[in-house]
Amino acid sequence: MKATFHREAEAELIAAARDLDAKAKLGHAFLDEYENWETQIRRFPLACHEIAPGIRCGYLKRFKYHITYRVLPGAVRILYVRSARQAPLKHYSRA
Repeated sequence: MKATFHREAEAELIAAARDLDAKAKLGHAFLDEYENWETQIRRFPLACHEIAPGIRCGYLKRFKYHITYRVLPGAVRILYVRSARQAPLKHYSRA
């Protein structure tokens, strides 16, 4: 199974890595943790809990980031990449 990004989710991932790199030189470590998480989700796409119909949410423990995604035929679509410190999402309209 492959992973695809909503355009804004990809920008969120890059922005988070840049921010962590600027603050503490942890951008590469953040991306490594994300890559490990994504590898597991591509293998076991239903592993994370469902937070809305068809929407699942994973968590990067070390960096406290939520990854919201949808399981599609043959792919996992990454919808959001958000710090746990940000306000919770009220809707999941990204396709």
